[in-house]
This record gives sequence, C-alpha cells and structure tokens, in this order.
Amino acid sequence: MPVSSAHTGSAALAGDLANSLQAVLGTLPAQRSYHTRQLARLVTQLLRAARGQSTLAIPQRDSRFDHPAWQSNPLLQRILQMWLGSTVQYQQWLSGLDIAETDRARLIQLGEMLSATLAPSNTPFNPRILERVKATRGASLCQGAQNLAADIVLRQPLAPLCPDDAFLVGRDLAHTPGQVILREPLFELIQYRPTTVQLHASPLLIIPPPLNRFYLLDLTERTSLVKHALDQGLHVFLISWRNPDASHCGSGFNHYVRACDHALKIVSQVTNHAPVSLLGVCAGGLLTLLLQGVLTSRRQGDRVCAASYMVTPIDARLSTGLVRLLGPAARQRLRLKVWQRGFLPAEDMARAFAWQRPEQFVWPQALDRYALGHTPMPREIMSWSQDSTRLPAHLVDDLLDYFERDPFACPGSLVLQGCSIDLRAITTPSWHLGAQHDHIVPCHNSFPGQRLGGDSTFVQSHSGHIQSLINPPDHPGAWFRAGKVAHDDMPEWLNKYSPQSGSWRHHWTAWLKLHSGKIVAAPKVLGSAAFPPLQPAPGRYVHQS
Repeated sequence: MPVSSAHTGSAALAGDLANSLQAVLGTLPAQRSYHTRQLARLVTQLLRAARGQSTLAIPQRDSRFDHPAWQSNPLLQRILQMWLGSTVQYQQWLSGLDIAETDRARLIQLGEMLSATLAPSNTPFNPRILERVKATRGASLCQGAQNLAADIVLRQPLAPLCPDDAFLVGRDLAHTPGQVILREPLFELIQYRPTTVQLHASPLLIIPPPLNRFYLLDLTERTSLVKHALDQGLHVFLISWRNPDASHCGSGFNHYVRACDHALKIVSQVTNHAPVSLLGVCAGGLLTLLLQGVLTSRRQGDRVCAASYMVTPIDARLSTGLVRLLGPAARQRLRLKVWQRGFLPAEDMARAFAWQRPEQFVWPQALDRYALGHTPMPREIMSWSQDSTRLPAHLVDDLLDYFERDPFACPGSLVLQGCSIDLRAITTPSWHLGAQHDHIVPCHNSFPGQRLGGDSTFVQSHSGHIQSLINPPDHPGAWFRAGKVAHDDMPEWLNKYSPQSGSWRHHWTAWLKLHSGKIVAAPKVLGSAAFPPLQPAPGRYVHQS
C-alpha cells in the first residue's frame, strides 16, 4: 500500500526545510547582534499593537478581514495588528540573514503558510464565527463538527469546495455539442459542431493541460472558450486526456508530444489537409512548444499556421510557493515516491496548488465548513477545481527536470524524439496570454521574450491563473494589455502598452482569424469516413475517476 499523501508531502519537504533552518542557526555566531536587534523590534511592534498604536495596513485583495469589527472593536483591532506586525517583522528578519537565497525563499514561503494558518480569522475571535454561533444558538458548531467528522471518514484532503452531486459533466458542464472522432490509449479527440454557416478553413486544435480536466475551457455556455471560438467562425477540435493510472507510469514528454502530433495529423486529415492552428493552455502550452520544436527540427513547421499559448511557462524560472518549498532533496524524494506508485495522486495535486495560497484556497473554505457549519454553495468553477486528475510518474519526472534546467534558455539542450529543441528556429506567428495575479505561472514567466522565433504578440489579463481563462466578453471590470514582443524586457513592454477595457477574447480570435485561412462552408457532418463519430462530447475519458 502506498504511504498517505500527508506523509509523502511531509517527508518530501522535511530534508530541505531542515537544511534551511540549520542555515539560520549557522548565522547566530556571526550575526548575534542582528538577531538581538530584530527580536527587540518584534517586541516593540507587539507592544505598540497591544497599546492600540499600530496602524499596519491589511494586504490588498485580502477579504478575510472585511468584517467592520476588525477595525471598530479595540480588542480585535489589537489582535489583528499583532499578527500583521509579527508577519512584517518575520519578513524583515529574513531579509537581513546571511544565508543562501534558496534558503531565504523557502523560509519566506514557510512563513507565509504559517502566517495564513495562524491568522486571527482562523480563531474564535473571528466576528463572523461569534455572530453565527449567536444566531444559531450553537447549532453551527455542531454542524461544523459533523462536517469535519464526515470529511475525516471520507479522507478528504481539503474542505470540499462544492457538493459532489451539484453538477453533471455533459449536462451542466462541458455541454457544447460535438463528437469524439478518435480514441487512443492516452487521449480522445473531440470535434465540436460549428455554430456558424461558414468558418475558416484552418481548424483550431486545443491542447489542454494533462494536470486537470479539459472542461475548464468549456465550463458553462457563458464562460466557454470553446463556444466563443465556434461563434467566431473557427473550426474547433480538442484533446481530452485520459486520467492515468499506474499502467501509464512510463508516459512522459515523448508520449504526450507524440499524442499531440497524432491528433494534429487527424485534424488536418478531417479538414482537407489544411494547416492547423494550435492553442496550448498551461502545461498543455508546454507540450505545444515541444511539439512545435519537434516539427521545426523535422522541417514540418508548415503543418501549423499559428500558435496560441495561455498562461504557459515558457520561462521555467518560477518563483512560486511550490517551487520555493521543493528543494533538491524534496524533488528527489518526490521522484522516488511517484515512481513507486506509478503516478502522482490527484489529491496531492489538489493540495499542492491549494497550499501555494492557503489564505485563499485552504483556510476560508475550512472556516466556512467547520466553524460556520455551512454547506458549500454549488459553483461551477469549484466543481471543476475539485475534479482533479493523476499524473504519470514519467511526466512528473520530465516536468521537474524542465523546471530545474530551464532548457528553452539553452537552445538544443533538450532532445525529444531524436530532435534538438530550438524554439528560436520556429517561424510560426504566436499569441501569448499572461495573467497579472497568476500564482501558478507568474505573468513574466508567460512572456516569450526572445526565446521563441516568429512574430509574437503578448497579452496581459487583469486576473489570476484560472480566472484569466474563464474571462467572457461581458466580464465586468475586465481589462487587458496587448502588443508586439520585440525584446526580453517585460517591464518595458508594460510601460509601452496601456490597459484596454474588456476581455482579451475578441483580441485573440481577431488575431487568430487573420491566420486561419479563407472562409469555407461549415461541415454538416462531423468526422469523416476514416474517423466517424464514436460518442457525443464530452466523451468517455473526462468521466474516468
């Protein structure tokens, strides 16, 4: 039996954290006076807060302390200021330590996680908890205890975000009409039914990330990126990845890129051998880059007429919370664990992403369910979020190697299917989306700079990793920047291009239609004689648990 997810995670991190803490202890002899001064400042800050003399600001976009009592109640205000002061002083203390930057970054992330855990909003002092207990005469605490007991019995890794039976995939979610026209061991290929009488001759193949279910891109009729593309006269195909098990442990970059290449061939065959435009999303964008590198090396780059990349880490030098915590020892332990199992479990994936921002994705949900006794509200995005998938061991290994080596910075250092990958040799025009508040792929990591050849356009969305992808044209308050990429300097690019109101979607489809060929009649029948319809969309693989 495999070890539990909690034991896997703690074992994978313990070695690196111990090394970082040991590095801090090593500064005591040489920086004794510095530690003394920092301790004195902490005590001073806490005393100021206790006297009501501290006025530190609550971080922007932090909704945990929206209740007016946090500012009007003297006791709550003091408790909040003591917590804020401790957090600020911890950051200042770390900034002056004579330790390696990797250790500092790891301890910063550890501090952020502990700060989120120890936040006053997670304590009985929270006015929302007190008001709820009073209003329900204690029934909320009883209900919260029942919820906690049920989740422990069901081994829920995190507080549920949405009732499991709230939405049905294919009925409530992912219900854009289409047909599966190809089923392979690793993926299904879906062709969507056109919504216009005429469409562009060059079809669009969407390559979603193998880390999640594809239907984030076809969540609801209003937010569906698939439907938006169809309504703009594009002929849309999409890869639906299989949820792998231990039998797929050997599937890595080679297998997934070969699958993308096979899907590309079939899409071209079904559409009269037209060149195809590609859309890669997140890790699916990474697969798309690798596919283009292979095609260019084989002098087959003309099979692709345009490529779009959304929140794709073309620059692998991530500084996210997960990367900061996973040092060399942790990464090696993670490799050993996933190869023992054959895959990375879905609950581990969900936990890893949630704990990058526990103040948003862990503790508010736990508070709502266990302290307030609420049942989570049915929300489509939350239903998708907890519908996680596994990752094959080889793909985990390849992804870790990619983020360790940043191979696109050294053209030719990555070899795939016998081809040296040099993105600079690609001549296909490309369109890139980054998200301003992305905590998984920070915006600057999506910026192509000079790593990619061909004419490149970059767009910055106003929101985060997920919200940027479900950004419909009628989204209130949405804005984006858009412009050509001429250099590696993203700050200069930001200064050059001003925000525009609205969603980026029409900008994307307008750009894509310029590269999608002439207007032709839309097909009345999906598939072809060689690839007839097998099953209505969203297919079989999306339902596999």
